[in-house]
Amino acid sequence: MSRPRFPFIAKDVSALARSLQRELAACAMSSQLAGRGGRPADDASGSPAHDATGGSTTDSACVPANAPDAPCATDAPGAHDPTRTSHRAPGPVSPIGPVSHVQLLNMLVRAVGYRNFQHYRAQFAAQERLERLAAPESAAPEEPVDLRRVERAARHFGPDGLLARWPGKVSLQRLCLWWVWSRLPAGQMLTGTQMDDALRACHHFGDHALLRRWLCDLGMATRTPDGRQYRRVEQRPPQEALALLQHLRDRGRHARQAVRTPPAPPAGRRVTAA
Repeated sequence: MSRPRFPFIAKDVSALARSLQRELAACAMSSQLAGRGGRPADDASGSPAHDATGGSTTDSACVPANAPDAPCATDAPGAHDPTRTSHRAPGPVSPIGPVSHVQLLNMLVRAVGYRNFQHYRAQFAAQERLERLAAPESAAPEEPVDLRRVERAARHFGPDGLLARWPGKVSLQRLCLWWVWSRLPAGQMLTGTQMDDALRACHHFGDHALLRRWLCDLGMATRTPDGRQYRRVEQRPPQEALALLQHLRDRGRHARQAVRTPPAPPAGRRVTAA
């Protein structure tokens, strides 16, 4: 059976129960004061209530003892008469008994279908655990991309998409090395000769040993102690490197499309077959 979701979390239910307990205690206290001879409520017309003789109920019993000209209670006729009994009607009894905090919690959660407050807390905790397991892990915030740096790095590549010259700044060298890293075969062990051939096919300035050394020093490739085998390290490039790779792919695609598509003839001229 589906149950409606309680509109408060556990600590809010507890705070609500404490607030209700204070309100109920205040109501019970006011009822007890009214039953002990407190000031009666006004009637519907707003005037003070009157007794059966027509006089106001605000008599000498309701006047403070230190008021001027206040009649003494011992001066009243029959005040010391032991045979005289009080005919005052008993005050109203408060219908609200003392309610504990746990009882209020149980009443609140039973109103929405739970057995007791412990049952509600167990269900709520289980629901939170299930939602936490079902929710996807929050991805790490992406680092900002310096597009100016990407633009400067792209200038070191020729029209054919290969690395034309080695940058002078280290930040640009790292970006260009990520493109060289992307040209190496993934998940394959390469011999020294295969590694050199793959690096020669990536650049035009004729220093494959420089690229190989930088790849190993920056952790983009590994090699055995004897230097005979190399392997690309699989990892995710940074955001700037991904932006550079995407720019070079788009530039290469546009260049290939320009070669395949012949230029349109000038307007006003008819192309005739030879």
